[in-house]
Amino acid sequence: MYEQGEPVRSSFSGPDSRKTSEPPQPRPVRQSGSRGRVRHGNGASDKQREDQGTSSHTYEDAEEVKRYASSADRSYPGGASGRRGVCSFLYARRSSLAASIAVLLSLGAVGLAPLTFSNKQEISQLSTTVNTIKRGQDDMRRMFTTINALKRDQDDMHQLSTTVDALKRDLDNERSRTATLEQRLDEIEKTLHPCPESYTKWRGICYKAFNTRKSFNAAAAACLADGGTLAMPRDAETNAFLVSLYKSLGDGWSFWFGLHDQREEGRFEWVDGSALGSYSSWAPGEPNKYGRGKDCVLYSTQSFLKDKWFDYYCHLPFYFICQTAPGTYCILTIS
Repeated sequence: MYEQGEPVRSSFSGPDSRKTSEPPQPRPVRQSGSRGRVRHGNGASDKQREDQGTSSHTYEDAEEVKRYASSADRSYPGGASGRRGVCSFLYARRSSLAASIAVLLSLGAVGLAPLTFSNKQEISQLSTTVNTIKRGQDDMRRMFTTINALKRDQDDMHQLSTTVDALKRDLDNERSRTATLEQRLDEIEKTLHPCPESYTKWRGICYKAFNTRKSFNAAAAACLADGGTLAMPRDAETNAFLVSLYKSLGDGWSFWFGLHDQREEGRFEWVDGSALGSYSSWAPGEPNKYGRGKDCVLYSTQSFLKDKWFDYYCHLPFYFICQTAPGTYCILTIS
């Protein structure tokens, strides 16, 4: 079925040349007649014949390899050295393949290195972004907590404002009730303890502005005749009431009231002998010590000293204001 191949010998001329043999070149294998046939019949017989042909081919290939190996042993001197040559060739090819694989792997590693570095940068940036988002979330949580606290405070403030409004309404009601009670009390007092004629009651005291001009001492005597004294404004409210009272008579003249320092210069006292106290309504630069005898106090009607206190000469005549307790004049009348 196969023809024996003749070994081919090639010689090199020269003095140092050796005779070397090359392995024979196998001739083309003749195909058996069965492979060239056209299959006929049913599929099973064709399959069987095809399997037989394949087995024949495998056997033929094995026989060819054996002959090639034996011819190689015969062609190369020493037989075994020929096999070693083949093995050396295979080892060299395997080493070259391994080196190629190593080069490819190194190139792949070099190519992946920038990618790995880029991935590290992206991962670092992503991590930074995530941390920023987390901090933003923490800030948002704190902000919401603050907003909720402010809302609670706002609710508390609203409740407090409601409470304050209620208290204000209660206070206004109490003030209204107090004013009503004071008015009724004043009416009762007027009935039980009436003021002298032409006197006006303020906080339980009767006051009257006289449009008759007298010296300080003469004015004090006139007030005494009505059962009282010159007026003594010891607080701002009473002082404002007296200003309104004398203005009702006109602004043309100043008015005496019951303050002086006749007994000791610079130590002002009320006509009942009590000290001036903490309240005063002096005009700018008053009291002053210009001239002798400026020991008595007036309400000024001058534009730059209007409605303020200033000391002046006691012997000069001015209008005056008296005060008296309700009902006192009755006692004086009986006596």
